[in-house]
Amino acid sequence: MTSDSNRPVSPFGTLLGMAPGNVPVYSSDYDTADEAALPNRHAYRSYVDGIFMGYKWQCVEFARRWLYINKGYIFDDVAMAYDIFRLTSARLIADESRLPLKSFRNGSLRHPEVGALLIWSEGGEFEVTGHVAIVTKVLPDRLYLVEQNVGHQIWPEGQNYSRELEARISADGGYWLRCSYGDASILGWVIQTDEEQHAENIEPDDPALFDLQIRHVPNKNQASRAWLNIANPAEEAFVDMMGGHKLASRPEDDGKYMVMTQTAERELKRATNELHALFMHATDYVLQNDELLSSFNIPPALWPKIHQSWDNRRNQMITGRFDFSLSAQGIKVYEYNCDSASCYMEAGIIQDKWAKHYGATEGEGSATELVDELIEAWKNSAVKGVIHIMQDTDLEENYQRPFHEAHHGKSRSAMQSHQGRQQPALG
Repeated sequence: MTSDSNRPVSPFGTLLGMAPGNVPVYSSDYDTADEAALPNRHAYRSYVDGIFMGYKWQCVEFARRWLYINKGYIFDDVAMAYDIFRLTSARLIADESRLPLKSFRNGSLRHPEVGALLIWSEGGEFEVTGHVAIVTKVLPDRLYLVEQNVGHQIWPEGQNYSRELEARISADGGYWLRCSYGDASILGWVIQTDEEQHAENIEPDDPALFDLQIRHVPNKNQASRAWLNIANPAEEAFVDMMGGHKLASRPEDDGKYMVMTQTAERELKRATNELHALFMHATDYVLQNDELLSSFNIPPALWPKIHQSWDNRRNQMITGRFDFSLSAQGIKVYEYNCDSASCYMEAGIIQDKWAKHYGATEGEGSATELVDELIEAWKNSAVKGVIHIMQDTDLEENYQRPFHEAHHGKSRSAMQSHQGRQQPALG
């Protein structure tokens, strides 16, 4: 993250200052991380008393570490910082009991207090992840906080906070905070309390909102007309594989599509982020234990290459695909195709063209922004040198390869204007 400070940026892991409660705050300038001191993914994991706090030195890691050291409890591991606002309990480490958490919107009549979690929404300076900080002092006109991953400068001598935010109390008594960054917004604050007055009412979603609905487009003989551009190698390969200009293998399914509610989409996004983090935790855990690794029936001769791949990649990732079951019974994951190239041609190009050709105009298509996000992922990966794309004899591979080659090519040309730009780290 950037900072408006004129002080020099300190290397990754530098002690920036001591927060109240004698909790150190570290620089998280990933561009300056020492590969000798941090040779692999596991080295980036932060533990206190054997308890996982998060990844060095992100905002969530600091918030959990501060709460553990000062309060003896931590909130559950979250994929994104803004997810903290929807948590309803924290875990007391001493006896594994649960303590209630209540969330209050910016402007709430219940003001923030020392030790509260200040939460930013996704967007702007805190794109993708949101942000979390610890409140250390509350005044009528300003609030002081401590945090990681916003600026990487050593604090001035005698200072025990990261920064301060402008505050105002409205005529009705509400406490309003203004974010230092004009393109970011503060969701509110989370307090460990069982008092519900003025708190957000966070209730489970109506299960019926998770049921998918089948729709039909009017039959206007669309199936008789070509709608994919066979001058494009990827689309030509898709037509060859499907045996024609069609998205469904059965003619009776040509005009069918499914829709989901915005609630279902939101929960799928949340589940995807949370499960990705859990799969990464599980993979790291197995790779730290040869006895566990042996249970996967992977030949030991391949283990060094697996370790090397895992260590070299750090947290870099282009894309992955979860296979979910979604219904009123909830969300169930079947498998995680991590860093798999399949399905993006269909979701990013073909389905959108099908919808336009067949006249399916309800809602928003799954292709929306996907191609742009794939290009952005390639840019942010900072991949250099030769790119290896493996392909087997499956006909599906014939259109996935040119699709990804084309969009990696776009990212390569776009990257030329991004040389030297610092990419934002996870919140």
